[in-house]
Amino acid sequence: MEAFFMSVCTVLYDAERLEVFERDVKPLLDEHPCDFIVYSEKALLSLPKNHRVLVWLCDEDLYTLLPMAEKHQWQLGFLPHPEMNRASQNFLVPKNTKEAILDIFSVEKSVSTGLVYCNDQIVLSSVMLGNPEVMSSVATLDEGIWRKLKRLMIMILNLGKMRLFACELETSKQKMIRTAALGVTIVYRVKNSDFTKRLEKKELIDESSLNGLILAPRSIMEMVHFLFYRVFAKQFGKVSLPSYLGHVKSESFTVSGGQMFDYSVDGKPFRADNISVSLHKNVLQVLNTKLPENQADQPQKELVKISGLPKPQSIKELVGRPLPWMHHADLEEVKETFITLSDNAQSSQTYLVLMVLSTLLATIGLFANSAPVIIGAMILAPLMAPIVSLSMGVLRQNTELVSASGKTLVVGVLLAIFFGTLLSLMVPLHLINSEIGARLSPTLLDLGVAIISGIAAAYASARSEIAKSLAGVAIAVALVPPLAVSGIGLSWLDWHVFSGAFLLFITNLAGIILAAVATFFIIGFSPFHLAKKGIMLSLGFVVMISVPLVLAYTTMVEEQRIIYTLEGWKTESIQIRDVTVRKGTPLYISAKLVSSSPLSANQIDVVKSNMQDLLDRDIQLEAISAVVR
Repeated sequence: MEAFFMSVCTVLYDAERLEVFERDVKPLLDEHPCDFIVYSEKALLSLPKNHRVLVWLCDEDLYTLLPMAEKHQWQLGFLPHPEMNRASQNFLVPKNTKEAILDIFSVEKSVSTGLVYCNDQIVLSSVMLGNPEVMSSVATLDEGIWRKLKRLMIMILNLGKMRLFACELETSKQKMIRTAALGVTIVYRVKNSDFTKRLEKKELIDESSLNGLILAPRSIMEMVHFLFYRVFAKQFGKVSLPSYLGHVKSESFTVSGGQMFDYSVDGKPFRADNISVSLHKNVLQVLNTKLPENQADQPQKELVKISGLPKPQSIKELVGRPLPWMHHADLEEVKETFITLSDNAQSSQTYLVLMVLSTLLATIGLFANSAPVIIGAMILAPLMAPIVSLSMGVLRQNTELVSASGKTLVVGVLLAIFFGTLLSLMVPLHLINSEIGARLSPTLLDLGVAIISGIAAAYASARSEIAKSLAGVAIAVALVPPLAVSGIGLSWLDWHVFSGAFLLFITNLAGIILAAVATFFIIGFSPFHLAKKGIMLSLGFVVMISVPLVLAYTTMVEEQRIIYTLEGWKTESIQIRDVTVRKGTPLYISAKLVSSSPLSANQIDVVKSNMQDLLDRDIQLEAISAVVR
């Protein structure tokens, strides 16, 4: 761009920093025709309309100058001043003085931009509503990582003092937003606050609208997430904001709360019962090539993203109270989830058909020793729905829900065992393969899987946006295959197979119910006085089931210790490989004995004796001799 030199311009400078101005700024303006005037309110009155004015002033002086510039349509050029922090960020002033001067004098036509007013007071950076201790750190401009970490620790220590307040925010098009919030930030440019700058990567255009960001965490965990996200993340998600944030765009905002509340303008504290923040569009002419393109002449659409904020009906429950550790579901969430779970508790033709098909598929997969087929049966099985409904009924002591879901669950279990038995009678196989054997000895590890799966199932049921994860939960917990193995055990008249597999199913059932009950309680679906009995019943059931699981787990650990001890062990020039252990009295050990020549019975007896000495217990040895030449 070709340089355009002004015939006359006036430079207003800060007299309190005259020495700095004379040394660092004025020499850079020698080649430009300028008048130099010490800034004062009287000096402003002497400047003509449409005049070109360069300012080397602090933010405080600009609060007086900018309304005058708006009134007289001066063309303003900003020179970086040590105390011009907020204005520099707002008007995108280069940090280097020489660069700023070159930019100003390269402008052919000034750029029109807006000014923000809060209750008739100029806003250079942001308007903040809410607790001063909380929002003061949010209102800060860019800081180094160590200062951010220091503020983070201070905020974490003050989490117990945080309280939400009721607020009503009305846009220029009379859109009314009623919610509870910890704080509200309103800015012209999103880069004007460290809190809002992550909304957009780069402002390519000036949309001539204000951005309102509403912070409404409903738990300490959400607040901690926000604090860490603010320190370490670079930008909020492109698709959606976190649930505790709302984003609104409008030309003006009127905020009220029915009572006096704290707010700040550019970090200065004030108190009022309502505030009005408005944008005066295209009122300021700025000599700057870095400002985004203005679109004030085009109709502006309001943006309202508040789906995750507290609903009006839940405001009373949230306002003025300490934040809970976990987000408690509001009445609407409880109602919607309860309706869904009530529907899931009912037995239907679809449920019965899917139970039969999943059982048949699982049984075939077990006989075929095919993990993929068994996984398909897990996905097809609908048992998880009535179990989660049963958990909610137990938690809320709702006999109707417990009865309906319990009947549906029992019908599903009986169908699975019946059709598993029927199909097994038709299959001429009587072999415990690896897939069947894996479901005969449940341990505490299986209970752990069930508990984690129960947490996931309850959370997915309460949060519709992650309900698609239920298929993964069904695969993890595997409810139908143990029932199919129980049916196989009945057809074989094998009590060991039936009881082991059915114990695994009961383990999964108990773990899911306990975990789902606890999860629903934690996220606020029942008060403690109502939930206490359900939690204790679930816990008692799990403790009772855990007795054989602990014994099985102890046995498994002991078997693994023996295998680890013997595998690769050498005695009498004979190496032990492929060790397996089976329960029995004495303990039954199968192993391959590798040597350079065939082994005699006496040598095998010596190996057995050495093993007994090593393990300090009697054993029964099944030995396979292998010769290596």
